[in-house]
Amino acid sequence: MSRKGMVEPGSDVTIYRDTWGVPHIYGCTEEAAIFGQGYAQAEDRLPTIYRTYRKATGTMAEAFGPEWIEHDYQQKLLGHMGFSREKYPDLGRESRRMIESFLSGIRSFSRDHPERVPEWECEIEPPGLVTLGWFVISKWQLGEAVSKLRRKRVEVGNSNEWSIGRSRSMEGYPIACIDPHVSWKDEWLFHESHLHGGGLNVFGFSPVGTPYVSLGHNEFFCWAMTTGGPDTSDVYEEKLNDGGSRYLYDGEWREVGRRSVDIRVRTDHGPEDVVREILETHHGPVVEVAGNRAYTFKLSLREEVGLLDQLRMINRSRNLGEFLRAMSLLQLMPQNTMYTDIFGNSYYQRTGRVPIRPKGYDWKSPVPGDTSRTEWLGIHPMEDLVQLLNPPAGFMQNCNISPENMTFNSPLTRGRYLDYLYNVSWDGDNPRGSRFMDIMRKSGSVGLEDALRIAVDDRLHGAERACSKLAGAYKPPRDGDPSTGEAVEILSSWDGRAGVDSIGMTLYSRFISELRQDLGKEGVARIENGKRLSTRDREALLRAIGMACKYLRDNFGSIRVAWGRVNRGHRGERNWPLAGCGDTLRSIGVGPPDGEGIYYGKKGQSCPTIVLLKDPIESYSAVPYGQSEDPGSPHYTDQGEKLFSRGLLKPTWFSEVDLLKNLESSRSLNMP
Repeated sequence: MSRKGMVEPGSDVTIYRDTWGVPHIYGCTEEAAIFGQGYAQAEDRLPTIYRTYRKATGTMAEAFGPEWIEHDYQQKLLGHMGFSREKYPDLGRESRRMIESFLSGIRSFSRDHPERVPEWECEIEPPGLVTLGWFVISKWQLGEAVSKLRRKRVEVGNSNEWSIGRSRSMEGYPIACIDPHVSWKDEWLFHESHLHGGGLNVFGFSPVGTPYVSLGHNEFFCWAMTTGGPDTSDVYEEKLNDGGSRYLYDGEWREVGRRSVDIRVRTDHGPEDVVREILETHHGPVVEVAGNRAYTFKLSLREEVGLLDQLRMINRSRNLGEFLRAMSLLQLMPQNTMYTDIFGNSYYQRTGRVPIRPKGYDWKSPVPGDTSRTEWLGIHPMEDLVQLLNPPAGFMQNCNISPENMTFNSPLTRGRYLDYLYNVSWDGDNPRGSRFMDIMRKSGSVGLEDALRIAVDDRLHGAERACSKLAGAYKPPRDGDPSTGEAVEILSSWDGRAGVDSIGMTLYSRFISELRQDLGKEGVARIENGKRLSTRDREALLRAIGMACKYLRDNFGSIRVAWGRVNRGHRGERNWPLAGCGDTLRSIGVGPPDGEGIYYGKKGQSCPTIVLLKDPIESYSAVPYGQSEDPGSPHYTDQGEKLFSRGLLKPTWFSEVDLLKNLESSRSLNMP
């Protein structure tokens, strides 16, 4: 059936849902498809749309109470909603039409199903959706700025991406992995959809409340992102006069900008307004005052409103050249962006809107704000960024690692770039990146089945080092706890995997936790990397394994406890075992244990996707829970229980033929 024939006659858009509840949206035009996207997102996640909009626009306290006052103040301090309202008329006519069509879809579902609208709904403005998109990506720049203010290293998040070229693919086609690791809550629990209409034929995942696919593929290429990238934000130290009303700049005193904002707060006694003051210099908002010093954040994306334009261009691009034109808009947060296409190209870019900085200052800390000598000199064009096309090794990966460790003999070495463009402030590698490189050294080439396994690989790279040191430190005592020797034997023979049936992983996890409490992260690293154990190290190893055995016996009655018994996913009243941990390619982050010692997943792999770049493209994906956030839906936990817990990915049924063979429902709509 042709794509045009997929729209029910007399309708503008038809939303098909496959057997996992994923919407495949076919519109007569792009505008109709985006309307359908708004409708489908609302059907799946309406409360989250309103909640994310409130977060972005700083109106959470109005609905949820005083604990959100500081959050709302921060959003008003950054002031992006004001920039969106001011600049919205300047956006292209097409962009505004798509934003308004998406919003129309949300409103249409709300009118059709008033019982699904939460009591704390709010009026959504089109400029507010621009700010919602900015809000989602703003955490990266804010993280940079806060780290500089506190003079601490930026924390690097967890995500995976890799691209296998034709020369290393057993299928004869490139294979790629899209694998962001984020929270499984609110806007970060991404929404899956297929969009077909006008110039769109794209599959992937989007933060709730945004109209276009943020990570995914179209008919020609796929794109992925992981945390990492150039330095895009700065902190200025301003000198204030005695009254704090002026700041010094080039020998003259300037007025500090002041304005008051009202924060509406829900209380038990009814709504109340909290009045807060916002201070600002020409560098940006004042985030802290200490004596006669004020600290301001300057964020390169703070006044930008073109993110949805850039994502729309990416969704509609047909080749690398068009993709690069989209990327040249520089509206994305600092990321490692990886592209793979059906023509055999793979491309990496260390993405970000990067200021051109004057030399002679330490830009990793607050810089003097009292002189024009520290002003930005412009924005680096895309051509200046760290990038690589078609690596000679035939593959590359960036699992939050340094560009110099992305592939064999990587040409992306530190000395070739400005420090703030390269921007690697840690050792440059991690267990996930090392594990992938180890797989490539041993395998040489990768097939589709291999790729599906690698995406959810649960081997903990490097764990054998601590286990080996423990075995070397242990001497069987004549008297004492016999379970200690049993534990040492379990870890000595453990294969390093964090599968749901693994006993070794449960024991290792507790052992390494006890060891870190005793020696700290640096001490554990010293033991793993040192050639000889000190007396203190030997004693710490034995204490840690003894404490681990005691913990497991006290909580579970045995030291032989399967990993899936203590490491679980859950939603509502249902729960299921999970493989993986924070440092495996199958990355799972957990919260604190419950009263029975069970850890529940709350972040990590959120939409692992494998893409086979043949013509037509095939792809496979899974999410931690299900398509719907409605507890009454059959798609509330189906993927979590049937796929995610078993390390499986489902076909995405990108083609019409495959979709129609796996159809659950359809609904046709007309735009207002």
